[in-house]
This record gives sequence, C-alpha cells and structure tokens, in this order.
Amino acid sequence: MFNYKNSPNILAQVLKRTCGLVGAGAALAVLSHSAFAACTYSIDNEWSDGFVATITIKNDTAAPINGWNVNWQYSTNRINGTWNANFSGSNPYAATNISWNGNIAVGQSVSFGFQGTKNGGAAERPTVNGAACGGTSPVSSAPRSSAAPSSVAPSSVPRSSVAPSSQPVIASSRSSSSAGYTVPANNFAQNGGVENALTNWSTTAGTVARSTADKRSGSASALITGRTGSWNGLTFNVGSLVSGSQYDVAVWIKLAPGTPDSVVQLTAKRQDDADTSTYNEYTHVATVTASSTEWRLLQGYYTQSGSTAFQHFIIEATDATMSYYADDFSIGGQRPASSSSSSSSSSAPSQTCELKAPLQWTSTGPLISPKNANWKSIKDPSVVKYNGTYHVYATYYDTSYKSMYTSFTDWNNAQAAPHISMNGTTVGNSVAPQVFFFRPHNKWYLITQWGGAYSTTDDISRPNWSAKKKLLQGEPANSLDFWVICNATHCYLYFSRDDGVLYMSKTTIGNFPNFSGYSIVMEDHRGNGNQYLFEAPNVYKLDGQNKYLLMVEAWPSGPRMFRSWTSTSLDGPWTALADTDANPFAGNRNVEWPTGKWANGISHGELVRSGYDERLTVDPCNLEFLYQGEAGPSPDGQYNTIPYKLGLLRLKK
Repeated sequence: MFNYKNSPNILAQVLKRTCGLVGAGAALAVLSHSAFAACTYSIDNEWSDGFVATITIKNDTAAPINGWNVNWQYSTNRINGTWNANFSGSNPYAATNISWNGNIAVGQSVSFGFQGTKNGGAAERPTVNGAACGGTSPVSSAPRSSAAPSSVAPSSVPRSSVAPSSQPVIASSRSSSSAGYTVPANNFAQNGGVENALTNWSTTAGTVARSTADKRSGSASALITGRTGSWNGLTFNVGSLVSGSQYDVAVWIKLAPGTPDSVVQLTAKRQDDADTSTYNEYTHVATVTASSTEWRLLQGYYTQSGSTAFQHFIIEATDATMSYYADDFSIGGQRPASSSSSSSSSSAPSQTCELKAPLQWTSTGPLISPKNANWKSIKDPSVVKYNGTYHVYATYYDTSYKSMYTSFTDWNNAQAAPHISMNGTTVGNSVAPQVFFFRPHNKWYLITQWGGAYSTTDDISRPNWSAKKKLLQGEPANSLDFWVICNATHCYLYFSRDDGVLYMSKTTIGNFPNFSGYSIVMEDHRGNGNQYLFEAPNVYKLDGQNKYLLMVEAWPSGPRMFRSWTSTSLDGPWTALADTDANPFAGNRNVEWPTGKWANGISHGELVRSGYDERLTVDPCNLEFLYQGEAGPSPDGQYNTIPYKLGLLRLKK
C-alpha cells in the first residue's frame, strides 16, 4: 500500500522510496526466487515508539516445505511480544515453526507476528534470511512510475506511507477455511453484499463493477479491474464514525480466476487535511493472503481518532495489476445519530446504549437443568455464540465437581440438547470454565481452576481439549474463578480467593497465555460473615464505546448477587455502576420472574457476548446474562448438593 500525497514528481518519490527505504507505514519487503519461498516482512501498524509486524513465508517452490526457520536483525528496533512461532535470540532474532504451522503446501503461506519498540528510530524493515528464503536480500516493493493517471484527483494519488494508529492493531489473516466470523449484531454497513447496484462501493483508481460471476453470498460482489498501482483499490463508504470509538470491520476477498495468492489489505482513511507532508489520514486495519480458489476473510479493528472526519475504507493489493472480488462488507460499533451513507433512504437509526443504574432484568425459567444420572447441579457456565450456535461449557456435581458441554441454536432447545461429560477426556474436569477464541494463535482457549490452567482446541463444538497447562506462575493459594480479557496490546487475568479482594495479572499479547505475578484491583473487607467481593469476576468491552464493564459476585447478608463497575481502561480506575444491596447489577431486588420465581439469588454466570474472541465484547443495548440460580435447598444440607440450574436474564430497556 503506497501513496504519495499531492506529489508533483511521483517518479522521484518512487526512486527515493526504492533506494532509501525511508518513511513509515505498511511497505512490504519481498524476496522471491524460484528455488526458495517468498519471505515477506510487513509493518502492520506503528505508533510513537512501537510497531506490530508480520513475517509471511509463501511456498513458491515446486515441493512442500516441512519445517521452516528464518532470522533477521535490527539496528534500533527490539521485539517485546510474539505469537504463532517459536522465537529465540535477542537481536539477531530467529523464529521456527510450531507444531501446527510447520508444513506449507505448494502455493500456500504461513504467517507469524510480533510487537516491538522502535527505541527512537524508525520502524525498520530488515532482510529476512533462512534456509527457506535463500538468504538473499529482499527487494522493496514500490509503485510504478505510471501508477497515477492524470485523471486521478489529488486526494487519490499514491501515498508514500501509512500513518501510525493511535494504538497497536493486531492484523487479521483468517481465511474461510481456518476460522469462522460472526458479523456484529449492530452492523451498519449498507449494501455490503452488493445487492443494491454499487451503492457505497467505489474505487481510488481502476474500474469497479457489480459482478454476478462470483459472490460469497447473495447474487453479486464488487469486482475491481484495470489496476495500475498497488494503491488502486475498492472503497466502501460507511458514513461518519465517532472519535474514540473502536469498530469491528470485515470484508470477504477472492482473487480473479488464475491469480496466484497475493496480499490484500484493508485501510481506513480520514479526510485529507492541510498537511501535505505527512500521511496521518491512513491507518492500516488488517492484512490477508488472498486466494483465487476460496473466499477469505479480511477483518480487523479500527479506532477513529482526532477531529478529522472519516472518509472511507480502502481494499488494496500489493500486486499492482491483479483483479479481485469483495463481498459482505460489515462494520460494527457506535454510529452517531447524524451518520448516514450514500444510501440514506434505508439508513437505520443510531442505537447507543449507556448502562445506567438502576438496572432491571427479566428472567426465564430454568433453561439447563441436570438430566444425566446422579447429576445434582449445573453451574458456572461459559457461553459463546459462534456461527449461529450457542456453545455452553459448565460445571456439574455428582460425587465431585466435573465439567460438561452442550450446544444448541435456540434457548428453548437447550434442555433437549445432549449434556456431554468431559470426565475422562484429555483435559479432564475443567471447573468454572471460561471459553474464547484467541485470534493471534487461531485457537480456542479454555481457562479453568484448580489451580489456574489453560487448554486449547481447534474445534469448539467437540470437547477434545488439550491437556491443561499452568496459567499463572506464582499463583497464590486458594485462587479460583480465573477470567481473561485482552485489548490490542495486553491480556489481563482476573481472579478471586474468597478473601474480599479482586486480583489481576497482566501480560503482553505476544506472551499470552503465560502470566506471572499479580496485583490487587480492589478490596472490600466489611466482614460480619458477608462477602462483598466474593467470586466469579467478569470483565467485558462494551460495543461502540471506550468503556469496560467489571462484574463481581457478592454474598452479602442475603442471597448472592452481582456488583458492577466501569472504566475506560482494563488497568482502571473503576467507577461504581450498580454495586450495593439495594442497587445491584443483578440480584433478587432487580429481577422480574414472568413465569414464576424459581431461583434464590443470581450467582456465577456469563454475559452472552456479541463476539467470540479475546476482546469479550458485549452489546449494551441487548444484554443477556446466563446465570446459575439456587433452585431450592440442598437435600442433605451440604453446599455441594444445592440444586443449581441455569437461567437467562434479559436487560429491560
């Protein structure tokens, strides 16, 4: 992605870029040789003193690659977080494959990434060496001198670089065959499926057409042809965006028939400002290696910042002349009431929901109850909605605490679905589970206790998780109810100890799932046998808002309930939202029971997320909470045999 803003001499700029490798952005360094793989180093994003980069190894040889290793070295840059490879060294660095990405079929690619610091220099683009790469110096890709035809408006001529985002963004490289994607419930892209002519679709250069020759869904897709520069791309107009809000942006891409796999990227562009020497209007969002044989997902996250209005998203390709299709563009996040795209006649009203106390809920009857022989209770649920199916992992008790899995597409069918015990599986019993998809590893993670542990799988629909591994080095005694949430740079681990204290550990995205040490988030020692900070911490990111929601189960003088706080950062500070007996987040005092009260108290559960990945996003306009309810007294007076069942709360609007 290269563009020279308002440049009077494109050829001179190209030569300067090619020879000097000056400027910042997402320029790619590419090595290609018929006997070796193509090793590509790309800057996915950068900010004042940091960057996120990806190395892609594409097998351009005539034989499969079985195991790979590469190495590179910086002048001033240093790495502080990694994923999708085994890393060694401290400059020079080396990376080797891990178990699942060592084999590269002919024509296919694998990528791994890392985060680093610039240490006062620029974001470097070093030579990538290694047996697979052939050890030859890379050639810097640059636009051709004829890339900008005279008919192109000044705001659309090639730019030399992409401005750093205000925060790091992890680039997505998911494909249709590697991981699913759920379009946000509040998607406000209009005509993303190209069903209404080319409304909202356009191009920076080249020719865009509505094509019925190939499409991912519906009856058509957008096709760009006649490209003469890597900056020539499809654009999609979503209207204005809210400064400070984060957006989930996605589009499906497929190359024209017969085109070799090539890199396609998604860029966010703000309106041009008066500064003609910098390029802060452009922010890289995501990158994918696209194919002509299948539709692949180009998806990432963009935060609108500053006072400059948003213009559009651009879908670009590093190959300057190839043609490609785009379909099913979507964007989820906060839209201002005045926002509209060029198809304003069908524009839906904006919906921005602030969580304000007091909150009021309605509860269903019991949706998931013990039905297998000798099961006494079902509790501690984790729920993920993925590809239209609810996947629930939970704890059950027979003679000891064990874990189970069930799935269904409708809450009304939850009890009829099979309840599958995980007892005897590789992971064994995973009490108080939390489940989410971690994008940098392309894996599902299960977080569990005693002690804190993690396990992974490629298929959430089968309880065939890997053996447990230790989650927290230096874990204190009696720790339980572990909870992970990540932002763009770090992952946070919250947990309890039944001692009136909420604890937290923190690590970088690249170092996840390895946590060590911990700190105190908050304390409440009012005592008298009551627990105002008890168990089951939950933390979520509110869709379309720069705000996080923290919930902690409390056990005051009466039945269990949840307290809540909000913050603009996972590091806090946390401000009370609804956190008292009289004004709980969820408890007996603010829940209605249309079909009859069946539960005493609202206990350990999980909000139903709008996404399924490590960000743990929830839609504040449509909150649902799957909780454990005490459905009667214990038959033998023991806590373990209390007949807990699972019900669903829905927030009243």
